[in-house]
Amino acid sequence: MDLRFAAAALFAFVPFGAAHAQITNPSGTLDVRLVVTQACEVTWPGGSGGAGSAVLDFGTTATIDAPIDADIGTGAAGGIEVRCNAGTEYTVSFDAGLHASGNTANRAMAGETNTSQLIPYQIYTTAGRTTPLTTVTITANGSNQPIPIYGRVPVLTPTPPADTYTDTVTITISL
Repeated sequence: MDLRFAAAALFAFVPFGAAHAQITNPSGTLDVRLVVTQACEVTWPGGSGGAGSAVLDFGTTATIDAPIDADIGTGAAGGIEVRCNAGTEYTVSFDAGLHASGNTANRAMAGETNTSQLIPYQIYTTAGRTTPLTTVTITANGSNQPIPIYGRVPVLTPTPPADTYTDTVTITISL
């Protein structure tokens, strides 16, 4: 028998690379990731997220011969709520408003018709209305947290002219 023929026949029956073939269970990994950024979301009455507004309404009166109190965010009816990542410390700041004379201790509403006519008022951190509201620092619990606001218009004599009196206080949340 010719050796060349025998060698060719042998290779025809042995799979190419059979000497190197192994049956294995290759493995790898799958990395799973989620990045949660530090953030806060503000919910305003009638809306959610981002900028908005709330109204502290002192109602309608003919005279101001007794203090007029109002509050928002203290019950089931709307108010400002903040939701931040649990454990995040955030500060809610309230400026003096558009018509204050100098600082937050002198907040005032101006008449829509007679803009020089002012009615003083103050906003507070508690129902006792003893500490004017300038900043509140809160540690978030991960859920909506209401920011209660208590307001008071002091006794004012003589009673100012009939008009609609308003002010705008800017609220800023800082992380």
